[in-house]
Amino acid sequence: MKYSISAIACLAVLQGCMVGPSTEPPVIPVADTYLTEINPEADQAMDADWWENFDDAEFSRVMNVVLEQNLDIDIALSNVRVREADVTIAGAALLPSFDGFMQTQLNSVLTGGVDGDVSAAAGGTLGYDVDIAGGNKRDVQAAMARLEAARITVNDVRRLVTRQAALQYIELRRAEARLVLLQSSLDLQTQTLEIVQSRYNAGLSPALDVDRVAADLARTRAQKGVLEATRKSADYALSVLAGRSPEDLVLKSERQEELPTYQGSLTAGVPADLLRRRPDIRSAEAQLVAELASVGARKADLYPSLRLPGTIQARGGSSNSVAEQVTLGLSAILDVPLFDAGARKARLEAQKAQADIALTTYRASVLDGLQEVETALVRIEALQQRLDELNRAVEASESAYRQLEALYREGLSSFLDVLDSQRQLIASRETVIDTQADLAAAIITLNASLGFGDI
Repeated sequence: MKYSISAIACLAVLQGCMVGPSTEPPVIPVADTYLTEINPEADQAMDADWWENFDDAEFSRVMNVVLEQNLDIDIALSNVRVREADVTIAGAALLPSFDGFMQTQLNSVLTGGVDGDVSAAAGGTLGYDVDIAGGNKRDVQAAMARLEAARITVNDVRRLVTRQAALQYIELRRAEARLVLLQSSLDLQTQTLEIVQSRYNAGLSPALDVDRVAADLARTRAQKGVLEATRKSADYALSVLAGRSPEDLVLKSERQEELPTYQGSLTAGVPADLLRRRPDIRSAEAQLVAELASVGARKADLYPSLRLPGTIQARGGSSNSVAEQVTLGLSAILDVPLFDAGARKARLEAQKAQADIALTTYRASVLDGLQEVETALVRIEALQQRLDELNRAVEASESAYRQLEALYREGLSSFLDVLDSQRQLIASRETVIDTQADLAAAIITLNASLGFGDI
């Protein structure tokens, strides 16, 4: 963390007199624990690079590319440079200013045969504002707090970008897994159609059975275009997140049959950790400090101000190589606010309102963070339970379908039973994939909501 020379000088004099409110943020009470606990005995430390725990090399590569090339992160970094310059500008008001000047003048008499004369002068002007009420110090305090907020915001942008990129990656892999399952379902339905067609040709099944299987087969084929579009849409989104045009794809690996699964430990810690860890909350806190400091700066405008200007000048003519005259002038100007039609007080009230907005924003960011974590926790718990039940449902559906198909071949089961069992099996497999993707998305949301990814 580097500050300019003027900012360091500002820190040295910030102990002087300053009017205005305290810039200490209020303590926001939070609960001791979250309402939902998952894996409470797990290690409280979680990796900042949480996506590595999905044990998917392509996932990790894509995330690293996005972090290196994302344009929103570049914008946030540029904003830090702006705030660094603001600190230097604010700090300059605490130090004397000095400007030099040089002047050359030709004096010539046009009549009487008198030669002209050249005179020259050089010097400088000095200015110093005595920060009686600490308004300039408050401006520095506000500028430094905004710089801190900008630096923290970089981490918050990274947090949001990694969440968005990870969710898009999961959507892409969901579509790929569904496409693989789609082909498996088409193979299964085609096999069923062949069986029914052969029985129809042998006069053992009505044409209605053939039409029913053909209709199911057509409905399954109809899903392919939508799934392909979903996959491409996620792929394009990842490219844009990586600062590329949509056609310059980030993803390089072949299509995967299965979704990545999270291998790391899941724990949320305690709500108090959220206030220290989540960058949007810390940024809102720093912004509140800045607005409170600005209240002090506007209040200082109501007090008299003292300025100490001065000049030094050396003047000489063309006949002398040394200065003929050196002058030094110092003065003091006391500016006392008397009447401005209430403008200064109005600016103070406006700044107080800005501080109130910042305080409300800070409180809202805490509540939003807590709500996001609680929602992610309850979703993870529910989805884990749902996935366990769905896996058992798939096993039962596969067993039921195999038995009914065998009975149907022997003429011991109705075709409707076989068709219904097949539909249940396909639907159960699709639901498992969707639930796996939803669970991965909930885990991603939890990590991002907890502030992990703050690099």
